[in-house]
Amino acid sequence: MKLIYTFLGRISLVLAGLTLPLIGLELAVRALGLAPPAVPNPTIWDLHPDLGWWHIPDSGGTFYSSFNEYETAVYINQLGLRDDAHLDSYHIPDRFRLLILADSFGEALQVPLEQTFFKQLQYQLSENNLPAQTINAGVGSWGTDQELTYYRQEGHKFEPDLTLLFFFTRNDVVNNHAPLEIARNGGSIQKNFYHLNDAGDLIPPDPFDPERAYDQTPKPAPLPPAPWLKTADWLWLRSHLYRWLVPYLRDIPPLVQRLGPSGILGGEGRIRATHPSLPVPFYSYQTPLSPDWGEAWAVTEALIAELDRRVTTAGGQFAVIIIPAREQVYPAEWERTVAASPDMQALNWDLTAPNQQLSQRLTRLEIAQLDLLPVFRARAEQETERLYFAHDGHWTAAGHALAAETIYTFLLEQGLIN
Repeated sequence: MKLIYTFLGRISLVLAGLTLPLIGLELAVRALGLAPPAVPNPTIWDLHPDLGWWHIPDSGGTFYSSFNEYETAVYINQLGLRDDAHLDSYHIPDRFRLLILADSFGEALQVPLEQTFFKQLQYQLSENNLPAQTINAGVGSWGTDQELTYYRQEGHKFEPDLTLLFFFTRNDVVNNHAPLEIARNGGSIQKNFYHLNDAGDLIPPDPFDPERAYDQTPKPAPLPPAPWLKTADWLWLRSHLYRWLVPYLRDIPPLVQRLGPSGILGGEGRIRATHPSLPVPFYSYQTPLSPDWGEAWAVTEALIAELDRRVTTAGGQFAVIIIPAREQVYPAEWERTVAASPDMQALNWDLTAPNQQLSQRLTRLEIAQLDLLPVFRARAEQETERLYFAHDGHWTAAGHALAAETIYTFLLEQGLIN
Protein backbone atom coordinates (compact mmCIF):
# COMPACT_ATOMS: atom_id res chain seq x y z
CA MET A 1 0.00 0.00 0.00
CA LYS A 2 2.85 2.33 0.86
CA LEU A 3 4.26 1.86 -2.64
CA ILE A 4 0.91 2.83 -4.17
CA TYR A 5 0.76 6.02 -2.08
CA THR A 6 4.32 6.84 -3.04
CA PHE A 7 3.56 6.28 -6.72
CA LEU A 8 0.40 8.42 -6.60
CA GLY A 9 2.27 11.14 -4.77
CA ARG A 10 4.93 11.26 -7.43
CA ILE A 11 2.33 11.32 -10.19
CA SER A 12 0.63 14.22 -8.43
CA LEU A 13 3.90 16.12 -8.26
CA VAL A 14 4.53 15.52 -11.95
CA LEU A 15 1.03 16.70 -12.87
CA ALA A 16 1.40 19.74 -10.64
CA GLY A 17 4.78 20.47 -12.21
CA LEU A 18 3.18 20.41 -15.65
CA THR A 19 -0.08 22.17 -14.79
CA LEU A 20 1.09 25.03 -12.58
CA PRO A 21 3.46 26.54 -15.19
CA LEU A 22 0.68 26.35 -17.80
CA ILE A 23 -1.71 28.11 -15.43
CA GLY A 24 0.95 30.72 -14.76
CA LEU A 25 1.52 31.27 -18.49
CA GLU A 26 -2.23 31.49 -19.09
CA LEU A 27 -2.57 34.17 -16.41
CA ALA A 28 0.44 36.08 -17.77
CA VAL A 29 -0.89 36.08 -21.35
CA ARG A 30 -4.24 37.31 -20.09
CA ALA A 31 -2.68 40.04 -17.95
CA LEU A 32 -0.48 41.30 -20.79
CA GLY A 33 -3.29 41.15 -23.39
CA LEU A 34 -1.14 39.19 -25.84
CA ALA A 35 -3.85 37.00 -27.37
CA PRO A 36 -6.19 38.03 -30.20
CA PRO A 37 -9.97 37.98 -29.60
CA ALA A 38 -11.75 34.63 -29.73
CA VAL A 39 -14.39 35.89 -32.17
CA PRO A 40 -13.69 35.54 -35.92
CA ASN A 41 -13.11 38.51 -38.19
CA PRO A 42 -16.32 39.86 -39.75
CA THR A 43 -17.54 38.54 -43.10
CA ILE A 44 -17.29 41.24 -45.77
CA TRP A 45 -16.96 39.03 -48.89
CA ASP A 46 -19.38 36.90 -50.85
CA LEU A 47 -19.19 34.80 -54.00
CA HIS A 48 -19.57 36.61 -57.32
CA PRO A 49 -20.06 34.85 -60.69
CA ASP A 50 -17.66 37.10 -62.59
CA LEU A 51 -15.28 38.41 -59.94
CA GLY A 52 -14.96 35.21 -57.92
CA TRP A 53 -15.69 37.14 -54.74
CA TRP A 54 -16.67 40.72 -53.97
CA HIS A 55 -17.41 42.90 -50.98
CA ILE A 56 -20.85 42.79 -49.39
CA PRO A 57 -22.23 46.36 -49.56
CA ASP A 58 -22.82 48.07 -46.20
CA SER A 59 -20.85 45.41 -44.32
CA GLY A 60 -17.94 45.73 -41.93
CA GLY A 61 -16.72 45.36 -38.38
CA THR A 62 -13.48 45.18 -36.44
CA PHE A 63 -10.58 43.28 -38.01
CA TYR A 64 -7.63 42.05 -36.00
CA SER A 65 -4.42 40.13 -36.62
CA SER A 66 -4.02 36.59 -35.28
CA PHE A 67 -0.75 37.91 -33.86
CA ASN A 68 -2.53 40.85 -32.22
CA GLU A 69 -0.60 43.30 -34.43
CA TYR A 70 -3.54 45.59 -35.18
CA GLU A 71 -7.23 46.17 -34.57
CA THR A 72 -9.06 48.13 -37.26
CA ALA A 73 -12.63 49.28 -37.83
CA VAL A 74 -13.54 48.57 -41.46
CA TYR A 75 -16.62 49.70 -43.40
CA ILE A 76 -17.66 48.66 -46.91
CA ASN A 77 -19.83 51.32 -48.56
CA GLN A 78 -22.96 50.93 -50.70
CA LEU A 79 -20.91 50.32 -53.84
CA GLY A 80 -18.92 47.50 -52.22
CA LEU A 81 -15.79 49.64 -51.85
CA ARG A 82 -13.60 50.13 -48.82
CA ASP A 83 -13.69 53.88 -49.24
CA ASP A 84 -15.71 56.89 -48.12
CA ALA A 85 -19.25 56.18 -46.94
CA HIS A 86 -20.54 59.11 -48.99
CA LEU A 87 -19.18 57.53 -52.20
CA ASP A 88 -22.52 56.00 -53.16
CA SER A 89 -22.81 56.89 -56.84
CA TYR A 90 -20.85 56.45 -60.06
CA HIS A 91 -21.33 60.16 -60.71
CA ILE A 92 -18.56 62.18 -59.04
CA PRO A 93 -18.74 65.81 -60.17
CA ASP A 94 -15.97 68.39 -59.88
CA ARG A 95 -13.32 65.96 -58.69
CA PHE A 96 -10.22 64.32 -60.12
CA ARG A 97 -11.35 60.69 -60.15
CA LEU A 98 -8.64 58.19 -59.22
CA LEU A 99 -9.51 54.49 -59.57
CA ILE A 100 -7.41 52.06 -57.50
CA LEU A 101 -7.24 48.45 -58.72
CA ALA A 102 -5.44 46.29 -56.17
CA ASP A 103 -5.49 43.23 -53.95
CA SER A 104 -5.26 43.15 -50.14
CA PHE A 105 -2.71 45.99 -50.14
CA GLY A 106 -5.49 48.21 -51.50
CA GLU A 107 -8.15 46.68 -49.29
CA ALA A 108 -5.82 47.59 -46.40
CA LEU A 109 -7.74 45.98 -43.55
CA GLN A 110 -4.74 46.53 -41.27
CA VAL A 111 -5.00 50.32 -40.90
CA PRO A 112 -7.80 52.89 -40.47
CA LEU A 113 -9.21 54.35 -43.67
CA GLU A 114 -7.57 57.75 -43.17
CA GLN A 115 -4.13 56.10 -42.94
CA THR A 116 -4.40 54.12 -46.19
CA PHE A 117 -2.15 55.17 -49.05
CA PHE A 118 -5.09 55.98 -51.33
CA LYS A 119 -6.72 58.31 -48.78
CA GLN A 120 -3.41 60.03 -48.07
CA LEU A 121 -2.93 60.39 -51.82
CA GLN A 122 -6.41 61.89 -52.11
CA TYR A 123 -5.61 64.38 -49.33
CA GLN A 124 -2.29 65.35 -50.95
CA LEU A 125 -3.96 66.01 -54.29
CA SER A 126 -6.69 68.11 -52.70
CA GLU A 127 -4.20 70.08 -50.63
CA ASN A 128 -2.31 70.91 -53.82
CA ASN A 129 -5.28 72.46 -55.59
CA LEU A 130 -6.56 69.33 -57.29
CA PRO A 131 -9.79 68.27 -55.55
CA ALA A 132 -9.78 64.49 -55.82
CA GLN A 133 -11.84 61.40 -55.01
CA THR A 134 -10.34 57.94 -54.78
CA ILE A 135 -12.39 54.96 -55.88
CA ASN A 136 -10.75 52.08 -54.06
CA ALA A 137 -11.59 48.74 -55.67
CA GLY A 138 -8.95 46.81 -53.71
CA VAL A 139 -10.07 43.29 -52.72
CA GLY A 140 -8.04 40.71 -50.84
CA SER A 141 -6.46 37.90 -52.94
CA TRP A 142 -7.57 39.41 -56.25
CA GLY A 143 -5.35 38.99 -59.28
CA THR A 144 -4.93 41.21 -62.33
CA ASP A 145 -7.64 39.14 -64.02
CA GLN A 146 -10.29 40.13 -61.46
CA GLU A 147 -9.12 43.74 -61.55
CA LEU A 148 -9.58 43.79 -65.34
CA THR A 149 -13.05 42.24 -65.00
CA TYR A 150 -14.01 44.82 -62.38
CA TYR A 151 -12.94 47.65 -64.69
CA ARG A 152 -14.90 46.13 -67.57
CA GLN A 153 -18.07 45.76 -65.50
CA GLU A 154 -17.99 48.55 -62.92
CA GLY A 155 -14.84 50.64 -62.82
CA HIS A 156 -15.34 52.38 -66.16
CA LYS A 157 -18.71 53.73 -64.95
CA PHE A 158 -16.88 56.19 -62.67
CA GLU A 159 -15.17 57.67 -65.76
CA PRO A 160 -11.85 57.81 -63.89
CA ASP A 161 -9.31 60.41 -64.95
CA LEU A 162 -6.51 58.11 -63.80
CA THR A 163 -6.50 54.36 -63.16
CA LEU A 164 -3.67 52.89 -61.10
CA LEU A 165 -3.07 49.15 -61.21
CA PHE A 166 -1.20 47.92 -58.13
CA PHE A 167 0.79 44.76 -58.80
CA PHE A 168 2.04 42.63 -55.90
CA THR A 169 5.22 40.90 -57.00
CA ARG A 170 4.93 37.77 -54.86
CA ASN A 171 1.59 36.36 -55.95
CA ASP A 172 -0.26 38.37 -58.62
CA VAL A 173 1.24 36.25 -61.41
CA VAL A 174 0.13 33.12 -59.53
CA ASN A 175 -3.41 34.51 -59.15
CA ASN A 176 -3.67 35.04 -62.91
CA HIS A 177 -2.82 31.49 -64.04
CA ALA A 178 -5.07 28.52 -63.32
CA PRO A 179 -2.44 25.78 -62.74
CA LEU A 180 -0.43 27.90 -60.30
CA GLU A 181 -3.40 29.35 -58.43
CA ILE A 182 -5.14 26.00 -58.02
CA ALA A 183 -1.90 24.46 -56.75
CA ARG A 184 -1.47 27.37 -54.33
CA ASN A 185 -4.95 26.67 -52.94
CA GLY A 186 -4.26 22.99 -52.36
CA GLY A 187 -6.34 21.88 -55.36
CA SER A 188 -9.43 24.03 -54.82
CA ILE A 189 -10.74 26.47 -57.43
CA GLN A 190 -12.46 29.74 -56.51
CA LYS A 191 -12.86 31.50 -59.86
CA ASN A 192 -12.56 30.96 -63.61
CA PHE A 193 -9.51 32.24 -65.50
CA TYR A 194 -8.63 34.20 -68.63
CA HIS A 195 -6.46 32.32 -71.09
CA LEU A 196 -4.66 32.88 -74.38
CA ASN A 197 -5.78 31.11 -77.55
CA ASP A 198 -3.37 29.79 -80.17
CA ALA A 199 -3.24 33.22 -81.80
CA GLY A 200 -2.25 34.84 -78.51
CA ASP A 201 -5.60 36.57 -78.00
CA LEU A 202 -6.94 37.03 -74.47
CA ILE A 203 -10.13 35.01 -73.89
CA PRO A 204 -12.36 36.09 -70.97
CA PRO A 205 -13.60 33.44 -68.53
CA ASP A 206 -17.12 32.08 -68.29
CA PRO A 207 -19.18 32.93 -65.18
CA PHE A 208 -18.00 30.96 -62.18
CA ASP A 209 -20.24 28.17 -60.88
CA PRO A 210 -18.78 26.66 -57.66
CA GLU A 211 -20.70 23.41 -58.03
CA ARG A 212 -19.63 22.90 -61.65
CA ALA A 213 -16.03 23.80 -60.76
CA TYR A 214 -16.08 21.23 -57.98
CA ASP A 215 -17.34 18.55 -60.35
CA GLN A 216 -14.70 19.33 -62.98
CA THR A 217 -11.65 19.85 -60.75
CA PRO A 218 -9.47 16.85 -59.79
CA LYS A 219 -10.16 16.17 -56.13
CA PRO A 220 -7.31 16.27 -53.63
CA ALA A 221 -6.92 13.24 -51.41
CA PRO A 222 -9.51 13.29 -48.61
CA LEU A 223 -8.25 14.64 -45.32
CA PRO A 224 -7.70 12.07 -42.60
CA PRO A 225 -9.83 12.28 -39.43
CA ALA A 226 -8.95 15.22 -37.17
CA PRO A 227 -9.44 13.84 -33.65
CA TRP A 228 -8.18 17.00 -31.94
CA LEU A 229 -10.20 19.54 -33.94
CA LYS A 230 -13.04 19.90 -31.41
CA THR A 231 -10.50 20.20 -28.61
CA ALA A 232 -8.69 22.94 -30.55
CA ASP A 233 -11.97 24.82 -31.06
CA TRP A 234 -12.72 24.55 -27.33
CA LEU A 235 -9.25 25.82 -26.43
CA TRP A 236 -9.48 28.71 -28.90
CA LEU A 237 -12.61 29.99 -27.18
CA ARG A 238 -11.32 29.58 -23.62
CA SER A 239 -7.54 29.72 -23.50
CA HIS A 240 -5.65 32.97 -24.13
CA LEU A 241 -2.40 30.99 -24.06
CA TYR A 242 -3.61 28.73 -26.88
CA ARG A 243 -4.80 31.69 -29.01
CA TRP A 244 -1.47 33.44 -28.51
CA LEU A 245 0.72 30.40 -29.23
CA VAL A 246 -1.03 28.63 -32.13
CA PRO A 247 -0.60 31.37 -34.80
CA TYR A 248 3.16 31.14 -34.29
CA LEU A 249 3.05 27.35 -34.60
CA ARG A 250 1.04 27.65 -37.85
CA ASP A 251 3.91 29.68 -39.30
CA ILE A 252 6.31 26.71 -39.04
CA PRO A 253 5.69 24.64 -42.21
CA PRO A 254 7.25 21.34 -40.98
CA LEU A 255 5.17 21.54 -37.81
CA VAL A 256 2.00 22.28 -39.80
CA GLN A 257 2.66 19.32 -42.09
CA ARG A 258 3.12 17.04 -39.07
CA LEU A 259 0.48 18.32 -36.63
CA GLY A 260 -2.00 20.12 -38.87
CA PRO A 261 -3.95 17.03 -40.02
CA SER A 262 -4.72 16.07 -36.42
CA GLY A 263 -6.67 19.30 -35.89
CA ILE A 264 -4.68 20.38 -32.82
CA LEU A 265 -3.68 23.59 -34.65
CA GLY A 266 -7.31 24.33 -35.48
CA GLY A 267 -9.19 24.33 -38.77
CA GLU A 268 -6.76 26.77 -40.39
CA GLY A 269 -3.82 24.56 -39.48
CA ARG A 270 -5.59 21.55 -40.95
CA ILE A 271 -6.23 23.42 -44.22
CA ARG A 272 -2.64 24.68 -44.41
CA ALA A 273 -1.42 21.10 -44.08
CA THR A 274 -3.00 20.37 -47.50
CA HIS A 275 -1.04 23.17 -49.20
CA PRO A 276 2.47 22.71 -50.65
CA SER A 277 5.13 22.82 -47.94
CA LEU A 278 7.03 25.30 -50.11
CA PRO A 279 4.46 28.03 -50.96
CA VAL A 280 3.86 28.32 -54.71
CA PRO A 281 4.25 32.15 -54.74
CA PHE A 282 7.86 31.79 -53.56
CA TYR A 283 8.71 30.39 -56.99
CA SER A 284 8.17 33.89 -58.40
CA TYR A 285 11.79 34.48 -57.29
CA GLN A 286 13.19 31.34 -58.90
CA THR A 287 15.42 31.60 -61.95
CA PRO A 288 15.20 30.56 -64.69
CA LEU A 289 11.45 30.52 -65.26
CA SER A 290 9.70 27.17 -65.60
CA PRO A 291 7.23 26.69 -68.51
CA ASP A 292 4.22 27.19 -66.18
CA TRP A 293 5.63 30.49 -64.99
CA GLY A 294 6.40 31.59 -68.53
CA GLU A 295 2.75 30.98 -69.44
CA ALA A 296 1.61 32.82 -66.33
CA TRP A 297 3.66 35.87 -67.25
CA ALA A 298 2.33 35.82 -70.82
CA VAL A 299 -1.26 35.83 -69.54
CA THR A 300 -0.40 38.59 -67.06
CA GLU A 301 1.09 40.78 -69.78
CA ALA A 302 -2.02 40.30 -71.93
CA LEU A 303 -4.27 41.23 -68.99
CA ILE A 304 -2.36 44.44 -68.33
CA ALA A 305 -2.30 45.32 -72.03
CA GLU A 306 -6.07 44.85 -72.26
CA LEU A 307 -6.66 46.96 -69.17
CA ASP A 308 -4.43 49.72 -70.56
CA ARG A 309 -6.30 49.59 -73.89
CA ARG A 310 -9.70 49.90 -72.23
CA VAL A 311 -8.64 52.74 -69.93
CA THR A 312 -6.99 54.83 -72.63
CA THR A 313 -9.79 54.17 -75.13
CA ALA A 314 -12.21 55.60 -72.56
CA GLY A 315 -10.10 58.76 -72.35
CA GLY A 316 -8.35 58.02 -69.04
CA GLN A 317 -4.71 57.71 -68.09
CA PHE A 318 -3.14 54.49 -66.83
CA ALA A 319 -0.09 53.50 -64.80
CA VAL A 320 1.19 50.48 -62.86
CA ILE A 321 2.55 50.63 -59.32
CA ILE A 322 4.74 47.66 -58.34
CA ILE A 323 4.30 46.61 -54.70
CA PRO A 324 7.27 44.74 -53.22
CA ALA A 325 6.81 41.87 -50.78
CA ARG A 326 8.12 42.08 -47.23
CA GLU A 327 11.01 39.67 -47.90
CA GLN A 328 12.20 41.87 -50.79
CA VAL A 329 12.39 44.91 -48.52
CA TYR A 330 13.93 42.97 -45.63
CA PRO A 331 16.22 40.45 -47.43
CA ALA A 332 17.52 39.05 -44.12
CA GLU A 333 14.05 37.57 -43.53
CA TRP A 334 14.27 35.72 -46.84
CA GLU A 335 17.74 34.46 -46.02
CA ARG A 336 16.43 32.96 -42.77
CA THR A 337 13.58 31.30 -44.70
CA VAL A 338 15.99 29.74 -47.20
CA ALA A 339 18.41 28.68 -44.46
CA ALA A 340 15.62 26.77 -42.73
CA SER A 341 14.62 24.83 -45.89
CA PRO A 342 16.96 22.33 -47.56
CA ASP A 343 14.58 22.21 -50.56
CA MET A 344 14.95 25.95 -51.09
CA GLN A 345 18.72 25.83 -50.73
CA ALA A 346 18.90 23.58 -53.78
CA LEU A 347 17.30 26.21 -56.06
CA ASN A 348 18.41 29.55 -57.52
CA TRP A 349 16.62 32.61 -56.13
CA ASP A 350 16.61 36.25 -57.19
CA LEU A 351 14.40 38.56 -55.13
CA THR A 352 14.28 41.15 -57.93
CA ALA A 353 13.28 38.66 -60.66
CA PRO A 354 9.51 39.42 -60.73
CA ASN A 355 10.17 43.16 -60.73
CA GLN A 356 12.50 42.80 -63.70
CA GLN A 357 10.01 40.59 -65.55
CA LEU A 358 7.18 43.05 -65.03
CA SER A 359 9.26 46.14 -65.79
CA GLN A 360 10.45 44.70 -69.11
CA ARG A 361 6.90 43.89 -70.16
CA LEU A 362 5.55 47.30 -69.10
CA THR A 363 8.35 49.02 -71.01
CA ARG A 364 7.47 46.99 -74.11
CA LEU A 365 3.82 48.04 -73.68
CA GLU A 366 4.88 51.69 -73.13
CA ILE A 367 2.99 51.85 -69.83
CA ALA A 368 4.12 54.25 -67.09
CA GLN A 369 5.42 52.34 -64.08
CA LEU A 370 6.66 52.93 -60.56
CA ASP A 371 8.57 50.22 -58.69
CA LEU A 372 8.35 50.92 -54.96
CA LEU A 373 11.09 48.41 -54.10
CA PRO A 374 14.11 50.77 -54.22
CA VAL A 375 12.37 53.43 -52.12
CA PHE A 376 11.12 50.92 -49.55
CA ARG A 377 14.51 49.21 -49.28
CA ALA A 378 16.26 52.55 -48.77
CA ARG A 379 13.84 53.55 -46.02
CA ALA A 380 14.10 50.13 -44.35
CA GLU A 381 17.89 50.43 -44.25
CA GLN A 382 17.49 53.60 -42.18
CA GLU A 383 15.99 51.40 -39.42
CA THR A 384 13.09 53.75 -38.74
CA GLU A 385 9.54 52.42 -38.24
CA ARG A 386 8.76 49.05 -39.77
CA LEU A 387 7.03 49.37 -43.13
CA TYR A 388 5.39 45.91 -42.96
CA PHE A 389 3.78 44.08 -40.08
CA ALA A 390 6.19 41.39 -38.95
CA HIS A 391 3.66 38.56 -39.25
CA ASP A 392 0.72 39.85 -41.28
CA GLY A 393 3.01 40.95 -44.13
CA HIS A 394 1.01 44.03 -45.20
CA TRP A 395 1.97 47.68 -44.85
CA THR A 396 1.93 49.41 -41.50
CA ALA A 397 0.80 53.03 -41.26
CA ALA A 398 4.41 54.00 -42.03
CA GLY A 399 4.38 51.83 -45.16
CA HIS A 400 1.16 53.43 -46.39
CA ALA A 401 2.57 56.91 -45.77
CA LEU A 402 5.75 56.15 -47.73
CA ALA A 403 3.72 54.66 -50.60
CA ALA A 404 1.45 57.73 -50.79
CA GLU A 405 4.38 60.12 -50.74
CA THR A 406 6.27 58.21 -53.44
CA ILE A 407 3.24 57.74 -55.69
CA TYR A 408 2.34 61.44 -55.48
CA THR A 409 5.85 62.42 -56.61
CA PHE A 410 5.71 59.86 -59.43
CA LEU A 411 2.37 61.21 -60.70
CA LEU A 412 3.77 64.73 -60.80
CA GLU A 413 6.95 63.67 -62.60
CA GLN A 414 5.03 61.63 -65.18
CA GLY A 415 2.56 64.43 -65.88
CA LEU A 416 -0.35 62.22 -64.81
CA ILE A 417 -1.71 65.02 -62.64
CA ASN A 418 -1.51 68.75 -63.17
